[in-house]
Amino acid sequence: MRPPSFVRRLAAAASLLLTLPVAGGAQGAGRTPREAPKTVAVLYFDNNTGSADYDAMGRGVAAMLITDLSGVPEIKLVERDKLQAVLTEQKMQQSGFFDPATAVKAGKLLGAEYLLTGAFTARDPEIRIDTRVVRVETGEIVRTAKVQGKEDKFFDLQQKLAKELVKGLPIAVSPEAMAEMEAKQQKNRIDDAGTMVAFSQGLQRLDYGDHVGAIEKLGPVMLKAPESAIVAAAYAEAKRRSGNAAKQQVRNKAKDLLRRWP
Repeated sequence: MRPPSFVRRLAAAASLLLTLPVAGGAQGAGRTPREAPKTVAVLYFDNNTGSADYDAMGRGVAAMLITDLSGVPEIKLVERDKLQAVLTEQKMQQSGFFDPATAVKAGKLLGAEYLLTGAFTARDPEIRIDTRVVRVETGEIVRTAKVQGKEDKFFDLQQKLAKELVKGLPIAVSPEAMAEMEAKQQKNRIDDAGTMVAFSQGLQRLDYGDHVGAIEKLGPVMLKAPESAIVAAAYAEAKRRSGNAAKQQVRNKAKDLLRRWP
């Protein structure tokens, strides 16, 4: 039989072990759990130029920002396809989102915590983009920002805009994440506002199901921005959808002919 002193020492050792942190755990590693990413929706930007030629550009700016911010792990972005689907289903106008009440309504439908909205004006040779970050739950505008520059230096505006919007969110972004965002911007760069408008018009036609029209718009953009991954992706998607639509037309025609034959 073990002496009582041995039993007491064994019990004390077991008690001490139970109080120690588990190796590899959050406390043992000296780390705090990572906060869940913030769900963010980027709405189409409003055209305040007074020219219908710029109507589609708000769509292109939003698409560009979604791509830019997709590399930030602290942000969970609402996909552009989902945004378009909700707008279509709810028959919401695709403008007027700079108004906080309209933005909040869209944000709730999208399940977003924060919204990025904006409006742009143009006075040759400059363009200005005003932005807001809105908390969906309260409708509070948590940050406003403005970027302004030359129309033929649109890429500079794109870079500034993404950084300003990230600053408006309650997140801590690492230098590595910012570097990744800047790398994405370089891969998707569109250098001037005219090319951005044409790209946006192509996106709009793609969203409305005019796949051939999208190809007609995006083809020349491919020549002006041959290194842009976002332009190449939109062009490839337009070609894919156009091919699928053509195949479906052939199938429908074949079915119609078969119904006529005995």
